[in-house]
Amino acid sequence: MRKTWLKWFVPLAGLTVLSLGVASCGDDDSTATKTATGTATTAAATAGFTDAGYKTAKFQTVTVDSGATIKIGISSGISGDVKGLGVPIADSAKAAGEGVTVKGHKIEFVTEDDLCTPEGGPAAADRLIKAKVVAVVGPICSGGTRASLKAYDDAGIVHISPSATAGDLTTPVRAEGPYVTFFRVPVLNADEAREQANFAYDTLKAKKAFVVFDTDDYGKDLSAQFQVSFKAKGGAIVGSPTGYEKKQTDFKSIIANIKAAKPDVIYQAGFYAEATPFLQQLRAEGDLKSIPYIGGDGIKNDELISGAKDAAEGAYLALPGATGSEFANYAKKYAAFTKGKESDAETATFGPEAYDAATILIKAIESVGVDAGGKLTIDQKALQQAVLKSTTAGATGEVKFGPNGNRAGAVVRLFKIVSGKYVQLKAGEK
Repeated sequence: MRKTWLKWFVPLAGLTVLSLGVASCGDDDSTATKTATGTATTAAATAGFTDAGYKTAKFQTVTVDSGATIKIGISSGISGDVKGLGVPIADSAKAAGEGVTVKGHKIEFVTEDDLCTPEGGPAAADRLIKAKVVAVVGPICSGGTRASLKAYDDAGIVHISPSATAGDLTTPVRAEGPYVTFFRVPVLNADEAREQANFAYDTLKAKKAFVVFDTDDYGKDLSAQFQVSFKAKGGAIVGSPTGYEKKQTDFKSIIANIKAAKPDVIYQAGFYAEATPFLQQLRAEGDLKSIPYIGGDGIKNDELISGAKDAAEGAYLALPGATGSEFANYAKKYAAFTKGKESDAETATFGPEAYDAATILIKAIESVGVDAGGKLTIDQKALQQAVLKSTTAGATGEVKFGPNGNRAGAVVRLFKIVSGKYVQLKAGEK
């Protein structure tokens, strides 16, 4: 059950507190929520889009014929080990367009599987571009997003990721600065990792941490950000931060290193598919059963609980985002689209972000689309500007963008698995 929150804020130095709407489904508990802008990680991150960046984007005018649908792409991981994350994201985006028309044209979503990989992202982008989509929700993972940025820029296609969180996606190493066609709804890795490090050091009283991470872009960035923040608090990283590949199932050597390092907390940045066997093997070691475990947002999934079972008990997970004024509406639409229950929206990690991303794109298309005798013309640069200047009351709260496409404000929530369920923690609670 999603509880009301946002009654308790701790402002982060130099960041802006964002006031978000409150939604309730029964309980009325005050829960721990911390603010994070997602744009103040580095000085470069606030530089914003440049004139040179606009010149590299090959914006065009798109025409939707009379009676034709407006095609919006979805780039998500809908197969393999990440489908438990990617399918709800895709379904949430589609739910936003159910029954919606823009100046007489229905919305048609074109879904492509980006596999949550650097190879799958550009392949999905190519297929969506060839399908002549007007805009895209996605890609969902940082590696696939980074590899796709130029393709979307070259096509002038605005794309909003609901879940790609690596900081350098909006501070790429190129003279032109950020790609102007890219926006994202979630909190950045740096902000999430900072709150996890604060929790580990201040609440769990951990002074030594062992770090384990998926070697993809998301895992490397999130783990690196955690190390920076934990050391800044006065903590120490013990042993050697250890990476692993996707689909790895044997973690015995890593666990042996953990035992030797004797940490106060174990931090994992990755996804639930690998976190499941890792936790099972970790908790099978008697002297490691009680060491606190903290995982990132890619791990917080119902598949972790159903797969790891008792080994998942007591695990701490983080999740960016909050409940906004549109969450109840999103939950109803998601349930209707998936033929499920409204409570299913509670466990759709990054689902609300995908719903908001699709909603923002639809509203922007509505605002810039020009009807001429049944034909709809959409100027892609005008669409980009409409998204950049938009303010949306969404399922994740108020969504607006900073000067480089990052969300201008958001929150990070902390959860603990108790009796097979995710329980959001209150301030100072462990």
